[in-house]
Amino acid sequence: MFGDKKGLSTIVVTLIIILISLVAVGIVWVVVRNVITQGVNNIQSSADCITVDVHATVVNCSVVGGFQSCSVTLQRSGSATGAIGGAKLIFKNTTAATPTSSGLISYVGDIQPLVTATRTFPTTLVTVDTVEVNAYFTDGSGNDQICGATTPFKFI
Repeated sequence: MFGDKKGLSTIVVTLIIILISLVAVGIVWVVVRNVITQGVNNIQSSADCITVDVHATVVNCSVVGGFQSCSVTLQRSGSATGAIGGAKLIFKNTTAATPTSSGLISYVGDIQPLVTATRTFPTTLVTVDTVEVNAYFTDGSGNDQICGATTPFKFI
C-alpha cells in the first residue's frame, strides 16, 4: 500500500517538472520572438534609408513677424520605390558668431521618387542660410524612424 503512493508521487513530480519546463520554454520563446521581430524591423528601416535620398532643391526665405519663413522644394531620388513617412528639416544660421538652429520641423507625407514637393515652413530664426533634410519612415508601431543621412542645402 505504501509502495503505491510513492510511485504515484514520482509520476506527479515528473509531470510538474515537465509542465514547468514547458512554461519556461514558452516564456523564453516570447522574449526571443520579440527581439527577433524588432531586429527585423530595424534592418528593414535601415535598408530603406540606404536607398532613399530626400534633399532640398530650392529654398526661398522671407521675414514674417520678425522670423524667417522658408518655402522649400524637396525632391526625392534614389532607388527606393516604397512610401516614406516624409522628411524632417532643421533650419540653421551658420554664419552668425554663435550658430543657431531651429527645432526639428516635419514634412509629413510621401514624396514619390523623382517628384518635387514644395511647402512653406515657419522658423524661429531671424536669419537662415542652411537647411538640413532627413527622410524618415513610419514603422509598424507608428514611430518615425529617421534616416541617418542628412542632406544639407546652403543658400544665400
